[in-house]
Amino acid sequence: MGEEKMSETFSPKNEVFNSPLEVALRLLFIFDNTTKSLDLQRLVYYNYILIHSSDIPDAPKSVHADLPRRFGEILVNRKVIQKGLTLLLSKGLIDVKYLKDGISYRGNKQTALFICHFDTEYSRKLAKIADWLSSQFDSMTDKQLSDYMEKNIGKWGSEFLPNRNSLDDVYA
Repeated sequence: MGEEKMSETFSPKNEVFNSPLEVALRLLFIFDNTTKSLDLQRLVYYNYILIHSSDIPDAPKSVHADLPRRFGEILVNRKVIQKGLTLLLSKGLIDVKYLKDGISYRGNKQTALFICHFDTEYSRKLAKIADWLSSQFDSMTDKQLSDYMEKNIGKWGSEFLPNRNSLDDVYA
């Protein structure tokens, strides 16, 4: 009987890690530390940098582990970020702007009021990195940020990939 309740409680539908809820909470830290309106692509990049800040030279230490091939998260997390934005909008925690060139999102008064209730080591690290992130990347145009990410994304997580020459030595 207890096993049935456990399986219902921990079904894949109720996962928290990398869920729209977790991503939405991270996005709130981004919105709380920028004055810019951010489109989906910039949010995808910012979310990646927020959790893997150590990939950037002279950045704060990452809050998540440096996993192999983590650059793939940029492609995978787009849909989860969209769902997280929908959640935040439904709760009035961010605003949406419909512009000629697309949709953008920004924090509002509720963003800061909600964020101030988080007082954990993880949330303090997120806030610190989000502040650094904003100071480093908000001044970049979308094109500059996209170029920067495209130039560097292949390097991030590739430090775990074997060196071709070292494999040749092993199998020689």
